[in-house]
Formats: sequence, structure tokens, C-alpha cells
Amino acid sequence: MVNDKNVSNFERIHTFDFNLLLVFEAVFIHCSVKKAAETLNSSGSAISQSLSKLRLHFADPLFVRTGQRIEPTTVAIKLHAQIGQDFGNMIEAIINFSTQATPHRVVIYAPPYLALRMLPDLCADIQNSGIPCEIVHLSADSLLNNGEDILTYRKADIVLDTHPYYSASVISRCCMKEHVVPVCRVDHPRMDQLLTLEGMSAEPATFLNVNTEGLKRVQRDIDENLQTRRFTFNSSSVFVNSAVSAKTDNLSFVPKWFADNFAQALGLKVLQANFDIEPVDFYINYNKSAMSNGNFVNIITKIEEHFSSKMAQEGNND
Repeated sequence: MVNDKNVSNFERIHTFDFNLLLVFEAVFIHCSVKKAAETLNSSGSAISQSLSKLRLHFADPLFVRTGQRIEPTTVAIKLHAQIGQDFGNMIEAIINFSTQATPHRVVIYAPPYLALRMLPDLCADIQNSGIPCEIVHLSADSLLNNGEDILTYRKADIVLDTHPYYSASVISRCCMKEHVVPVCRVDHPRMDQLLTLEGMSAEPATFLNVNTEGLKRVQRDIDENLQTRRFTFNSSSVFVNSAVSAKTDNLSFVPKWFADNFAQALGLKVLQANFDIEPVDFYINYNKSAMSNGNFVNIITKIEEHFSSKMAQEGNND
């Protein structure tokens, strides 16, 4: 939530160089330009120039020389009393930001189906591991293939997608494979258990309108076998397509996990196809720079262990 007072204050002080406050605090603590320069890994002349700017801004000398030391003026003492603690807390927060032990917030960007498929077990696994973490799901737009932009502009920490991202700054790994099966309503008048090319060509079908390379590859694979499909319903949601198939004669192709878990509840029947469909690969993508955060390393390690275990289990079940 935007603080209107902060916005107003930013407009009033946007020309002020806040690096000068770091110089001020260093000089105030050490009462020495030389020691302040050593602390800040700077030169004495640079510190003196910064003090000149501060003196001009506050219309006060701020520090006066007394023998071998410089002493703060009453204005400098009041300024330090006003900003010292808050400034110190801000510096400490910045220093400790990447290694803090407080619960970490991880934003995961994924389409609704991928989120349903992958996040519940993942959240349970992370919770059981005792890692302090808040998982936030951002729903991807299935019509837009913009996951790479989401990572580039740091709108999410992790992107789950059906294709890898080829970038020197991104780590991209295949985390799971998903088989695709045809379904129809349980009382379909013409479909029994086996879906043949001839049977499919005579039936209406739903179309999954998505723009990710992984799913478009599977669609091309299906179309190579079923070139005469007649689409009568089009949606970007596998849930909606399935619900339509449960109430009409439309056939749909859905992920096997979805069919195993929801077909019976929706009133759908899973068919056996007499042709092969390549599985969909799911990828986990995240920025390499995020690995500098200790909490994120723990979380991503747990996530990758979770998916490795899942792939092993599902490979044994095939």
C-alpha cells in the first residue's frame, strides 16, 4: 500500500543525496575526516566535499575543529539524534537482508493447472521440512507466454512453465513429465473405451487455447494423428474444457493426473488411444542471482528434491 505522506516527502527531497548522510554519520562517530574516509574506503578530499554539500544544505558548519579533533555543532548533534537510530537500523537491515532468518516469501508464477498439480504437495513438503517460508502463487495468463519477463523484472522468484528459458542469468531444469489422455462423458453414445482415429474424426472436440511452446508441441502431435478434428468449443482452461466434455459429446485431451483425480467427480470417462502422445515437460525456472540468498537456496533445494522424488515415483508407475 502506498503511503501518501512518503510520496509527498519524496517529491520534496528528491534532489537530496542520501549518501551524504552516511558520510555525516561516519564523521560524527569518529570526529575525524581521516577516520571517516578510512571507514568508508574513500579519500579525505571526497569526505570534505560531501561535508561542504551538507553544510550548504543545512546552512550550518556542522563540525568545527578543536585541536586535533573536530566537534559537532548543536545542529549536527540534533541531526544525529533525529536520524542516527533509524539510519543505523536501515543499514543493519540492508546488511542482513540476504541472510535473515525470518520467514522468507517466495512468489511462484504458474498457470492454474500447474499450480493445482504441483503446489499442494510442494507446500506440504516445505512445511514438513520446517523451513520458515510463505509461498505466494501468481496465476499465469495462459494466452501470454511472458514467464521470462516475469523473471527479468523480478515479479516472481520462480516460474513454472512447459518450456525451458535459455538465458545465461536463469537456471532452468525439467522437474516433471505429464502424460496426456483423451476423455469423454461417461454416457457418451458412441465412445466405449478405445479412441481410434476414425472414431475421433466423427466426434466434436474441445480445443485448449494456450500459447506455451510445450503445450503447442503436444497439440501438433495430436493433430498429426487427428487431422480432421472438428472443434466446437475453445477455452484456455483445461478445467472448463473438461466440464464441457462432461455435459456434451465433445472429446477433450487432458493431463493424466487431472483425469485420475477429477474424471469421476466430473462425470468423465478416460479413453485409451490407439496412437502415442508425447508427454508434456514441466520446467522450473529462477534467476541465478537469487542463489545469494541463504533462505532461497534452502527452499529451492527442497523444491528440486521434491520434484526429483516425484519424477522417480511416476517413472516407476509408468
